[in-house]
Amino acid sequence: MKIGSQPRRIFFGWAIVGALGLTTVVSYGTTSYAFGALLAPIAEEQGWSRGALSGAYALGILVAGVLGLPIGRLVDRFGGRLLMSAGSALGGIILIALSRVRNVGEFDLLWGLGLGLATALTFYPVSFTIVANWFERRRGAALAWFTTLGGLASPVFIPAAGWLVVHVGWRQTMVILGLTQLTVALPLHALVVRRHPEDLGLLPDGRVEPEQPGRTARVADWPSKGMTTRQALRDVAFWSLTLAGGVDQLATMVVFGHQVALMVSRGFDPVFAAGIAGLIGLASLPGRFLLNRLSDRYGAQELLTVVLATLGLGVVVINLASSAIWLYLYVVVYGVAFGARSPLRASVMAQHYGRRAYGAITAVQGVVMAVPAAFGPLAAGWLYDRLGDYQLAFWLTAGAFVISALLVLLTPHPRRVA
Repeated sequence: MKIGSQPRRIFFGWAIVGALGLTTVVSYGTTSYAFGALLAPIAEEQGWSRGALSGAYALGILVAGVLGLPIGRLVDRFGGRLLMSAGSALGGIILIALSRVRNVGEFDLLWGLGLGLATALTFYPVSFTIVANWFERRRGAALAWFTTLGGLASPVFIPAAGWLVVHVGWRQTMVILGLTQLTVALPLHALVVRRHPEDLGLLPDGRVEPEQPGRTARVADWPSKGMTTRQALRDVAFWSLTLAGGVDQLATMVVFGHQVALMVSRGFDPVFAAGIAGLIGLASLPGRFLLNRLSDRYGAQELLTVVLATLGLGVVVINLASSAIWLYLYVVVYGVAFGARSPLRASVMAQHYGRRAYGAITAVQGVVMAVPAAFGPLAAGWLYDRLGDYQLAFWLTAGAFVISALLVLLTPHPRRVA
């Protein structure tokens, strides 16, 4: 099939955006977001320390980061269909297996290693690679729609997990979360996801360009724009953005893993606390959509700097929270900024390095970022066990967001690549 020979009214890339948005809701919701609602109930019922449970969460982050490098290369070469399908199948099985654990060692092993691999196969690094390959000129809009839909993960799954734990217990909650992976995410990954538009005789964004004599859509044609991994690793901006991302991930994972437990420790009702955390997802939707749409026209790097600084302010608010009003303010400040954070970073990386080796480049970045990301929730749990509260942990978290913003601000701007 010749490129551009059969223009379509609806570009298939938008179907992929929709499917990945829905699977993101499930993949993140049943693991990262649900953990925050499960932490305190499991610790209290089983008598396991929060530091030990946070170790499972930290190990999962570290495993996902390390595995991101080979997985990123595989996605660049073969696409994400089989990999993401395997990840959602594994995630469902591991979550069900977690409902049967009898000691914290089993919990750490299954969550850390099993879900670490599953999330490495299904989280944003893989999805962003696929979207970045299907869109160039409209990449910001595609990421806006994709992450806006994916942003429903926290408002759906944090309150749902909090409610389920209270009414059916944490073990049955694990089973329900696992079945959701198997019945929703797995079919969508298997049936909709494709590698890149050239495989279907299309061009990124669904555009139609004049044919070149004898030109056909070949796999060898598509990765012609952007840097190689080796070129990216020699770029100063890569390491500046990677350091910023690592500090940002450290702070973000503290909030992911401990915000509900922080609110409960301050005397708030557990279901109410889970609901507040879920509202972050709803508050994030405007940021996900509007700021990423604006990134097609204005600088994604400048917008990312503002977003990271605002996240730091949000953490200050929750750390000072003494009433529900403070928590609602936290929802607004942190939520709007949080929604734009990941897709803006994806846009910045695509603007710097293009789509030629996007998966491999961001995977290398992910390996480096995984270490501080894993350290964050582990350190927060350790500080709570030693001090009896989260105050110091969350002050340090706010400072980490500010440092990340400064690093992005000081990063040289990209040369123009596709």
